[in-house]
Amino acid sequence: MKPINRFLLPALALLLHLTMSSRAQETKKITIVTSFLPIQSHTAAIAGNQAKVSQLLSQETGPHDFQLKPADVKKIADADLFIINGVGIEGWLQELLKKAGSRKPPVIDASKGLPLLGSPQDIQTGIHDPAAGENPHVWLDPVIAQRQVANILRALQKADPANAKTYARNARAYTSQLKQLDADYAVALKSLPNKNLVTFHDAFPYLARRYGLNYVGYISEYPEKDPTPNQLAVLVGKIKAYKVGVLFAEANYAPKLLQRVAAQSGAKVSQLDTLEVGEGNATAYLDRMRTNLAALRAAFAPIP
Repeated sequence: MKPINRFLLPALALLLHLTMSSRAQETKKITIVTSFLPIQSHTAAIAGNQAKVSQLLSQETGPHDFQLKPADVKKIADADLFIINGVGIEGWLQELLKKAGSRKPPVIDASKGLPLLGSPQDIQTGIHDPAAGENPHVWLDPVIAQRQVANILRALQKADPANAKTYARNARAYTSQLKQLDADYAVALKSLPNKNLVTFHDAFPYLARRYGLNYVGYISEYPEKDPTPNQLAVLVGKIKAYKVGVLFAEANYAPKLLQRVAAQSGAKVSQLDTLEVGEGNATAYLDRMRTNLAALRAAFAPIP
């Protein structure tokens, strides 16, 4: 057997050291679990390659109809952080944390400190009635999304101070994109003559408030709960009174019901995305909100 070249030994030692350092660096990455798409997208954009970020809900499931599985409990128990939207949309949160027991990670509420609405009526009156509860769909306002990003950034920096500067740099770049998204919404919707908005469920009061849309109403308070015949009759009357031309459906939720309302009111049916269902990546929020903007522009554009 030939002896190892003595000049080769230092190179082998260096290679071994670099390999071990790389593996050690990989194991040091914090593990973050997010609840659903918008929070996953924001967090992935901020974390970049410095943390392991995964989404609790599958790409087929929204937060309204999520059912806990043992694998979900283990995923949370193994995480360093669990980041949620908050405002009650993760209604299964307490059950999940209870099952995780002492192994549950810190829970970061991305909506902490945000101004909340209860319903579309809050926009019209300018007054929020706390007894009515808070509407959780804050992420559909790109300006509020920037504040959620700031909350997530602080949580990542606290949990992983070694990468705080990288997180801050990523957050600045992502926030710049959110600001451009907001500017594009404001310009596109400002001059449109018809801004009477009717949606399938009560998901868009924050977006309506931000861009001056007249939120006439919604078909159902919750996507999994059908309205009463009397509620539908009242809504059809309002749609006719406001001359609403387009009703906005949501993917996977009661399209036949919305089509029936459209037939009774003479309106057409389009689609808006609540971003509740699907798997997020660093651009998912931006991409899908731009698809919403295109749908709004098409619906509210003057009829030639």
